[in-house]
Amino acid sequence: MKRIMAAIMLTMAGASAIFGTSSAGPNPNRAENNNTHALIVTGINKNAKDRQTKDKAVVDLRNFLLNNASVKRDRLAVLANSRSLARTASDVSTAENIEERIDAFAAAVNPADRFVFYYVGQANVVADELRLNLPGADITHEQLAEWLGRIKASSILIVLDCPGAGLAVKALAGEGRIVVAGCTADQHYSTRFSAYFVPALGEDESDTDNDGKVSLLEAFTSACRQLDDFYRSMGLLKTETPLLEDNGDGAASDKPWRFKQDKTDGAPASKFFLSSKK
Repeated sequence: MKRIMAAIMLTMAGASAIFGTSSAGPNPNRAENNNTHALIVTGINKNAKDRQTKDKAVVDLRNFLLNNASVKRDRLAVLANSRSLARTASDVSTAENIEERIDAFAAAVNPADRFVFYYVGQANVVADELRLNLPGADITHEQLAEWLGRIKASSILIVLDCPGAGLAVKALAGEGRIVVAGCTADQHYSTRFSAYFVPALGEDESDTDNDGKVSLLEAFTSACRQLDDFYRSMGLLKTETPLLEDNGDGAASDKPWRFKQDKTDGAPASKFFLSSKK
């Protein structure tokens, strides 16, 4: 009997070696681990049409995280301005509330977890500082970087969809982080990025390698392509160039899908999945 059990154990060990089974623990970039925490924040939008578009992106993102990415309700928070349609059962997105929620996540998030911070709204650049426009006092990108630094998740996704977002990339970049900016530092017009990026996270068309799931890089690439098509079809000068940084050097790329050729950003984003199924 002992010989039989020993043979079985040897067979299992061999299979593990062949098929790559590992006991090293969960991969934080895989959605199957169900270990994702997320904070969505909307800023002030004075233009009613722009506000409606961004509110829809927030509602769609919330639903995607809950229904497609299997984020537990107690691990997802939405902070919105008082006029936002996305404010159902959510607190107002004041600076105080944002810091308070981030601190709450910092206390709950484990090193093996993932954390998503997503800001969509208005912002402006003052004296080389990006200021997120919020009800009450604004916050700078340096303040946001300091607050997010309290979260010790092994994998962090930060998305800033606002004018001048590229200015914040260097301060927010770091090991294990993917930073997405809706536009460059010198583009100060309202952005449309989330209107394309959020749907792309779950669209069949985004899955260009046909592996049955959409990576963050694939969603980013799809959103960029659709933005180009929008400006081209409307005959407008393009006023937003989305950026992605994921190698920790603080220098973002506007073409991360070329990471194999350019040897820059894109590889970690190609392995980051919010949903394991389309």
